[in-house]
Amino acid sequence: MTKRLGGTAAKSGFYWNLGRWELTMIPKQGGILPGTVADRYVRVPVIGLLFLAPMMGAVYAFFLPFIGFAMLFGFMAKKAYGFTRAGAAGVAATIAPSWRPGEAYLAGKRKDKGEGQDGETGTGQ
Repeated sequence: MTKRLGGTAAKSGFYWNLGRWELTMIPKQGGILPGTVADRYVRVPVIGLLFLAPMMGAVYAFFLPFIGFAMLFGFMAKKAYGFTRAGAAGVAATIAPSWRPGEAYLAGKRKDKGEGQDGETGTGQ
């Protein structure tokens, strides 16, 4: 197996991208491997491809139900977290004091001497 980097010239054949787990075919006249220098490719012989391709399909088919359950449980966990967080925020807002920093409530509110309870002045008019 020959190792190559993305963006370099390659002979015809099948190349497997180790980072993305995908197979790339280079035509008979040769060509350039897709990607950048960070992409690493391994040339796979045809005999190896006859073994590798069905095994990749079998692994995908085997783990597909587990992937479905993992997605379902992840979705349910996110919804439960959202409901719990919204409920906790509601409870926290209910029991939080209405204290505002910077305002003093030490002496209470002062009423004017001439005012009654309904806001009228004591002048008798």
